[in-house]
Amino acid sequence: MRLRPTLLLFVALLAACSREQPRERWNVLLITVDTLRADHLSCYGYPKPTTPNLDAFAADALRFEHVASPRAKTTPALASLFTGSYPHEHGVRDLAEPLAPNVPTLAEALRHAGWRTGAVIGNWVLAEGRSGLARGFDAWVERLPDALGVPPDAVPQRTARSLTDAGLALLALGAADPADAIREPLVRADGSPWFLWLHYMDPHGTYDPPAEHRVFRSEPEPLGPPRDDTIHKRRIAEYNVPASAIDGAGTIDAAAVRDLYDGEIRYVDAEIGRVLAALKARGDLARTLVVITADHGESLGEHEYWFEHGLYAYESTCRVPLILRLPDLHPARPAPGVRATPWSLVDVAPTLCEVLGLPPWLAADARSPRGTSRAASLAADETQERAVFYEKVERADEARTVQTKGVRVGRWKLLRRYTHRERDGRRELVTLSDELYDLAVDPLESRDLAKTPGDAPLERLNAALEHFTAADRHFAELDDVLRSRREELERTDPEAARRLRSLGY
Repeated sequence: MRLRPTLLLFVALLAACSREQPRERWNVLLITVDTLRADHLSCYGYPKPTTPNLDAFAADALRFEHVASPRAKTTPALASLFTGSYPHEHGVRDLAEPLAPNVPTLAEALRHAGWRTGAVIGNWVLAEGRSGLARGFDAWVERLPDALGVPPDAVPQRTARSLTDAGLALLALGAADPADAIREPLVRADGSPWFLWLHYMDPHGTYDPPAEHRVFRSEPEPLGPPRDDTIHKRRIAEYNVPASAIDGAGTIDAAAVRDLYDGEIRYVDAEIGRVLAALKARGDLARTLVVITADHGESLGEHEYWFEHGLYAYESTCRVPLILRLPDLHPARPAPGVRATPWSLVDVAPTLCEVLGLPPWLAADARSPRGTSRAASLAADETQERAVFYEKVERADEARTVQTKGVRVGRWKLLRRYTHRERDGRRELVTLSDELYDLAVDPLESRDLAKTPGDAPLERLNAALEHFTAADRHFAELDDVLRSRREELERTDPEAARRLRSLGY
């Protein structure tokens, strides 16, 4: 394969940078937004102006069109982002299941290489004892002062304005709240590089943006009877539906709920804009690599799944935004643009390591798919179509726990639902259904082509999916493992189990 001149230049510059001693060490700002689906950002083509600040930022950055979260749950997805590996390898298969201490993370790699590291998290499930993601951070702020927006039991969180304030304090761009116990900012006079992770929570239900961000007023869309053209039963997360979106007859106005979700996005956008503006005013953006993405999306009626994200592996919950901007002073900074090459969140850490000149901690392994550096695709779209993968666990009523494994290659996505059943004292794997979608023409997966695949590359899709499934050593007993872990949590920390249920899990 011949590389295009721009791609050759980028690779050559990266190699040259890695040989320079001493070399520039860039600051890194990682922003993740909970429950943020890509197609509700105006810079991704959404017709409502939900993200004016991110629109302006993306216009001077790289915006990636097709980025997959490997699992639509916060802790497994973010563990994948920080470790460069899929859930079956890093071991975080559910919420309140901490990452094992022996699994290396991006934060540890950066701190070991001399970065000052800090994080502010807004989601209760990411607290140190529940996620294991605090390793590698010099400053870890998990105080959750707000009891708004996470029904039905007021699970504490940190809303966007407060979270931004703490982040700016860590960057010495604002006063610290004494309750956050920030001993010293990440920024030092000696110019040591810093890494800051901010995890915003607000688009997660219930949708309750501040008044100034309740700017959308769509035509009413009464939620009618369930459709009969889906394999799934209707599920409505009614605890995420505010009273203002329900009429006197008890009918839900779906458009009103979506407007509030969009308002939450606009709220977070404003706060991200505040962070970026403060860095720009101090001149830090010239030396800061910025990555903005999400852990997962939100289902807003697709496949009869309303106002939640915990069950399936469809694009509504597994497609996330990714906007990446190299520092102004980076010698290989590409021109702003859009990249159509599919990525996974597992590719983020390996890519950052290469761009920053850090050694990766995960080697390629033929036995199991892993994240890989996509630094070459920063200069131009790759011509090779790599596979990206998804998984999901459903707790189905009519069968044992149902698991979904999925793969995307190019425009095509294959989902396979499995369950395990006992027969003659042995556990056997049963395929419940296959679903096939052409995402180029059907991004919301409304037309299943499994029975009419046309020119879909079924042989490659099946081979990749079988390889991904075979790499999951705990696939057969995962339902039992998750059940036993949840039962153990019920015994040892019933309050945590109750809060997980109230978060919709």
